[in-house]
Amino acid sequence: MKKLKLSVALILVFALLAAFTAGCAKQASDSNNQNTPAPTQQSPAESKNPQEEGGVIKIGIIAPMTGTNKLVGEYTMNGAKMAQEEINAAGGILGHKIEFVIGDEVDNMQDSVNATTKLLSDDSITAIIGSLYSQYCIAVMPSVADAKIPYFASGSSSGVSKQNNPYTWQVRPIDTFQGVTLASFAVNKLNMKNPAIMYSTQSTFASLSEQVQIALKDLGIEITEKNLFGFPEEEINYDPYFQQILAGGYDGIIALSNQMPAALICQQAEIAGVNPDKIPLLGSTSFCSNVCITNAGSAADGWYSVADWVPGGANERGAEFEKAYVAKYNAPSDLPAATYYDALYVIKEAAEKAGSIDREALNNGLKQVKAFPGAISAFSYFEDHVFATALGITQNISGKPQAIDAVTFREP
Repeated sequence: MKKLKLSVALILVFALLAAFTAGCAKQASDSNNQNTPAPTQQSPAESKNPQEEGGVIKIGIIAPMTGTNKLVGEYTMNGAKMAQEEINAAGGILGHKIEFVIGDEVDNMQDSVNATTKLLSDDSITAIIGSLYSQYCIAVMPSVADAKIPYFASGSSSGVSKQNNPYTWQVRPIDTFQGVTLASFAVNKLNMKNPAIMYSTQSTFASLSEQVQIALKDLGIEITEKNLFGFPEEEINYDPYFQQILAGGYDGIIALSNQMPAALICQQAEIAGVNPDKIPLLGSTSFCSNVCITNAGSAADGWYSVADWVPGGANERGAEFEKAYVAKYNAPSDLPAATYYDALYVIKEAAEKAGSIDREALNNGLKQVKAFPGAISAFSYFEDHVFATALGITQNISGKPQAIDAVTFREP
């Protein structure tokens, strides 16, 4: 009964924290909206001259500025604003200063689609950095193709690249690469032979679960329905799953979810008596995120994670980004910040390769990106439109994720 009361208390604290961060996200949104001038009536000659040096280049940003994921939106805008300020201070993109047009996707697909559709209808926008949630990105991809605008899907699902959309790009490693890395580390380093796989049934993590299962089978590990523990994205009570896992004799847990559910999973695993010293715990990228660690506290310690963003940086550019981020915001960075930061720099690199900020020229310029140093990894063009080339493995120790391994899954 004491453990149950503690779990309920943790959930209530979790809700209060989400309400508190609303002010931060709103302040970030208001600040950026103030920096983005309202559309003005221009003559056709004025509105169709984006190439004129000394003008602006408008970049659309889709992020959860309000709602349950607003803390994610705050990290997103922090990273985007850092890149904006750095690039503008250095002369902009081909002499054009970056301005943001922000769309609030709140915390659901319909709002995300509506916000993205509005940006797609704005002819003054050169490129869009889209949602971190892959299913939201997939929902708007037909409209992206119709608009013929470079669009960065910030999620990591291979379902995005499988659409073969000529205008959609990803900077993060997709789940195909994450799945192989998770499975390899689980079997070869954590000695899992009969793992329980907990996963959100949201499309991103259902897809990642499938990739993990395929990779495990390739390593000789038989996975059946008894190994799978799917849960809805809105789940807040994970104790029944842990009770089944503890009773089932599994020798490890692989957990796949977004950042906020990851924090609850860590908390409730500890309450259920799941000890990382006795059973290895391995999570998706969310489990080494600051959102997870901040909210889970010491319950996140001991968890391993595959990491497309290693806090502190897994390379020289990543270390520089982290140092600048901490200096600016007096707090560690997180994956959403690194993702949007890198996407803006890839846009800059592509425009300079193309010698133009025209949408079509920029889209072609993205095909010329080669071994560009990003915070997440080195970035190169590949036919699947996924730029990332490396992943890391971390373990949470004393409230901080520590990089313990790095995997280059294709040469930049």
